[in-house]
Amino acid sequence: MTLFKKRKPGRVRLSLLLLILLIAGNSHATAAELLTYAGQMVGDKGDPSVTTKRFTLAVIRDAMQDGGAIHWIVIEDGRGSIPWPYSYGSSQWLNGNGFNVQASTASPSNPNLLYHREDLKSFVAVTLPQLTDGQKLNQDSVWKQGPITYRVTERQTVEGQPVWRVLGFTNFGAKRTIWVNDDGYIVRLRENVTIGQGERFELEYDLKNVELLDDTARTKVVTAFDVFNKFRVKVEIEKLKKEIVWDEEQLAAFREDVDRLVSVASDTPLSAVARSAQADLRTQNGRSGGVATLMARAIGKVVEEPGFVLYRGSDYSDDLLTGNVTVLHFWEYRSSPLEQPYGQVGYLDFLYRKYKDQGVNVFGVVSNTLLEDPAQRSRVRVNARKFASFMNLSFPVVADIKGYLGKIGDPRGAGAKLPLFIVLDSKGRIVHYKAGYYEVDRDLGLKSLDHAVLELLEAKSE
Repeated sequence: MTLFKKRKPGRVRLSLLLLILLIAGNSHATAAELLTYAGQMVGDKGDPSVTTKRFTLAVIRDAMQDGGAIHWIVIEDGRGSIPWPYSYGSSQWLNGNGFNVQASTASPSNPNLLYHREDLKSFVAVTLPQLTDGQKLNQDSVWKQGPITYRVTERQTVEGQPVWRVLGFTNFGAKRTIWVNDDGYIVRLRENVTIGQGERFELEYDLKNVELLDDTARTKVVTAFDVFNKFRVKVEIEKLKKEIVWDEEQLAAFREDVDRLVSVASDTPLSAVARSAQADLRTQNGRSGGVATLMARAIGKVVEEPGFVLYRGSDYSDDLLTGNVTVLHFWEYRSSPLEQPYGQVGYLDFLYRKYKDQGVNVFGVVSNTLLEDPAQRSRVRVNARKFASFMNLSFPVVADIKGYLGKIGDPRGAGAKLPLFIVLDSKGRIVHYKAGYYEVDRDLGLKSLDHAVLELLEAKSE
């Protein structure tokens, strides 16, 4: 039996009240619909074939007597993509709350795109296509939501169905135009978006298909979203990030749950997300194994004569790598783009200030591939100094102009990314190797690194 019964966007004109009456024996559920939208972002300037990013937005409207929920999936095409755990989500849909366009904010509860140009990535929030109390719209409807004022301008026809054209504008002009049908969902959207250094784009999407879900399909889809949403909470990645670097605890939970995610997503729109999860886990497993091998090789090595060159600060020599506890922080140290978490150098500076009077050295090591070209080194040096000034770093910054990181074990060769944190004991031996970001503790900052340094200090004092 087919799970989805297709219908054209303008053919079915059942109000939510009528749907409630039609579904007998269930005092809560009324109906669920799968809405499929095709969208794109196009730059105001430049070649559209270069600036355009396309996407598909699938939305399940799960109507309930108290309003219900909206479940959504975003599938991106070109110009980067958001990590898969943020490509889906659920948002509460409340009726009886006045006119309300579902908020478009950078949050896992709302759909987002990741627009990648050159070396900068930007989140772009996408408005959910549901207007509460949409059936109450009329020619006189005006309301304000945040900085945007919405006004119904006229009655039109889109793809054969009557809709209201609604203009959303701010003090700076038109922001968003939506076309809303009598069932309360948006069938067309046009929005002005600004990202980066004032780059302007038009974001748009159009409704392409509506499918009414029967009870079996609805239960399966709602259950799948519940499992996926709980997984995201379980691995503690609720905060929106442009990239996820899984730690060992998260990877263990990922491995434990991936089969369940794939199974529950079968024959639902979430199956595409499940495939992305499987591919990501394979990559993460390979990366984790490669980094573990590098770490095993690095532990116990003595760092000697790396040939670092001082870029910022008052003092550096290779002799400083012995006699005290030393932290080496390998990262690009670029002034652009300035993206959180900035290589965690703020927490590293906190650690340095905390322990420097006990003889702990910290050196930021610029590990930019441009250093391989002597003609580019002056530019790298300027950018590194700008970044260090921006972060008000108190520890010295040096440059790995001879590629010494490759001798230690460059995690980029294993598919991982910088930063890399290395801790040396008083004899210059590597005793701690950490590729990627630490979990942040509210009181201790980089807790694992703090413990590694403290243990060495205590052993030295004995």
